[in-house]
Parts: sequence; C-alpha cells; structure tokens
Amino acid sequence: MKHIFTKPVSFEGVEYTEIDMKLEELTGKDISQIKRQWAGKGNFSPVPAADMDFQAMAACHAASLPHEFADALPAKEYTQLCTAVGNFLMASD
Repeated sequence: MKHIFTKPVSFEGVEYTEIDMKLEELTGKDISQIKRQWAGKGNFSPVPAADMDFQAMAACHAASLPHEFADALPAKEYTQLCTAVGNFLMASD
C-alpha cells in the first residue's frame, strides 16, 4: 500500500513524496514485535491496532523506515498515515 504525502517530507536528508508500506506482507510475528516495542514505550490499549502510535510504528515497520520517521511527520500527514494503516488492520473483508 502506497501512501502519498500531500507535500514532500524531509527526513534525515532524504525527501519523500510517498512511502510504500508492505502491510500485506506483515505477519503475526511482525505485529507482536511492533506491539512489544510500542508497549515498551509505556503505551497500552485494549485494541493496539486502533491506537495511532501503534499504527505509526506499523507503518514504519512495513515501509522499512525507523519509527522516528513518523514522529517527524507534520500532524496532518501523521494522522492520515495512521488512519490508512488502521483502516487496513481493522478491515473486515
């Protein structure tokens, strides 16, 4: 799943117009790893896949980017990215 930014985003000297999140390739092991990292930062939710910080970490993991990438996004881009990941993870198809 590609996420196209409304404006280019700079991170560590690289400009991104989009990221390719390979969400379809995530496994249960990946989700467990992301959840452990997310919980290790003091986060808790009865439904982690509905939490924006978890979604941001999943997006970065799926795009092979450091989790700090999401932290550097403008608020609107961060929210849109998290919404796309949440919709993917919570879809009931």
